[in-house]
Amino acid sequence: MSVKSVAETFTAALAKGDFAGAEKFWDKNVVSIEAMDGPMKEVRGLEAVKGKSVWWNENHISHAFGVEGPWINGDQFSVVFDVDVTRKASGERVHMKEVAVYTVKDDKVVEERFFGTPM
Repeated sequence: MSVKSVAETFTAALAKGDFAGAEKFWDKNVVSIEAMDGPMKEVRGLEAVKGKSVWWNENHISHAFGVEGPWINGDQFSVVFDVDVTRKASGERVHMKEVAVYTVKDDKVVEERFFGTPM
């Protein structure tokens, strides 16, 4: 499978809200790096990245989730996310746009790195 195929299939799954479909492309040693400080700044391993997703869903109410892309360059591709959520703890509604850059090796995403305004 080419990086282009991985990128297109992965992004299409996210755009449909099929997070399990996108998750099948994560490598067991995937690294996720956020544009924020705190315990979720960098997590390593498939179970830790899944745990980060669980944490996100438990702490936010999602109003809208948009996906643009992918844009491909060599073994990487980028996606733009447009997210509208409410933080459960504070009740604050936040709209954010961020870029994610994914690195692919052997048909698996080995790193996801987010760029944006930290929440």
